[in-house]
Amino acid sequence: MGAISGKLWIVRTLLLTFLVIFVGLIESFNVSQRNFMREGLYTRAKEEMLSIRFRLEASILSDIYAANGLQALVTLRPDGDITDWPQVAASVLRKGKHVQVVGLAPNDVIKYIYPLEGNQAALGLDYRTVPQQWKSINKAREIQDIFISGPVNLVQGGKAIVARVPIFTDPPINSQYWGVCSIVINWDSLFSESGVETFGYSYNFAIRGFDSSGFQGEVFFGESSTFDNAFATEIVNFPYGSWVIAASEKKDVLKQLPWYQSNIVRLQGYPVLLILIILAFIIYRLYTIANERAMFDELTKLPNRRYFMFTLQHFFELAERSKGKNSFAIVNIDLDKFKSINDKYGHDAGDKVLIACSERILSALRASDIVSRMGGDEFLILLPRINRVADLDIISKTIEKAISDSPVIYDKTLLNIHASVGYILYHSKFVDIDDMLKAADEAMYAVKNGLA
Repeated sequence: MGAISGKLWIVRTLLLTFLVIFVGLIESFNVSQRNFMREGLYTRAKEEMLSIRFRLEASILSDIYAANGLQALVTLRPDGDITDWPQVAASVLRKGKHVQVVGLAPNDVIKYIYPLEGNQAALGLDYRTVPQQWKSINKAREIQDIFISGPVNLVQGGKAIVARVPIFTDPPINSQYWGVCSIVINWDSLFSESGVETFGYSYNFAIRGFDSSGFQGEVFFGESSTFDNAFATEIVNFPYGSWVIAASEKKDVLKQLPWYQSNIVRLQGYPVLLILIILAFIIYRLYTIANERAMFDELTKLPNRRYFMFTLQHFFELAERSKGKNSFAIVNIDLDKFKSINDKYGHDAGDKVLIACSERILSALRASDIVSRMGGDEFLILLPRINRVADLDIISKTIEKAISDSPVIYDKTLLNIHASVGYILYHSKFVDIDDMLKAADEAMYAVKNGLA
């Protein structure tokens, strides 16, 4: 009774240890998986940020260059009235996706504006009387290039991005300043088409660089704290100056996913744990017997030659007694050109290939199948309850595909692996297991030499 109680205590201790370890592994994998998902969402968000940057640049530049014709028009008629102004300005609005208003200000006083309706308050405005706008016009004149200002509080109401296009009557010398063309770009339309609104549902989004001042500029969209906690920033470049856009977490990004997706490891792990606990009680006796005589390969953790030969002998005798009813098969696997991998990349690379191959072979088989590393790059598989060559052919192709489908990564190098897979089905003609192993070996070499 004491021995039985002692064994029960050991079993309970092992079971408890197993439970603690397995739960720890599930939670550890859950954390790793959640971190992986989180990084994936961050990567996707960064890609979206890059896309927003490109769309902002492309949209603004497209709208700016839609007004190129106005500069030429003024250069040709510097002293005359632009009688066809409504037609010319309407063409600019048609070409520009987000152009809301366009105006001309000879000597920096607005004389032409389109559309006139709703913008009458801006006619006759002397920019020199509006310090904020005058500063950006002076800047455009100074750099002799387009300058993105704002966001600007418009005299006629509302807020917009304004592109200041300085006009000179003597290009390219640009010594005779005529005035400025102002292109008012619709803030809401620009941000909506560029994806800012949609992105803002999931993340905090902010822009800094008032008057194209880049990192040194103040934040004019979103909160400054977004820059303090940003996981991604991008620079929106203009002909002169830039904006900086930033994104930070609004909430844990995993909350964007369905709860079952962010807890997939737990949903899979704990049912498996329950099944394993039930199975542990069923297979305890078999496990202890097998564990006493089992020997495993140190590198791959697969059963070694001794274990395989013992098991093969058992199956061979069982098949003999049942006159082939308890049929089985042997699969012989040899890695092609494995020696060249060792020679070229070293034994560490070879070891990694062997470990990867053992894992891939196991993934292609049933739980009842026995895989052994016999030594070097040779693997043997014992397949119970197999009695048709057609089934063996399918299994061998599955194993070869599992081994060769994807390269093994070693020190940033992709190692392509190929294997020769031969097989033999039990037959009463075999005298003993050595006879059968020899036949499996010949089958493998026939594949290797292209004879099969």
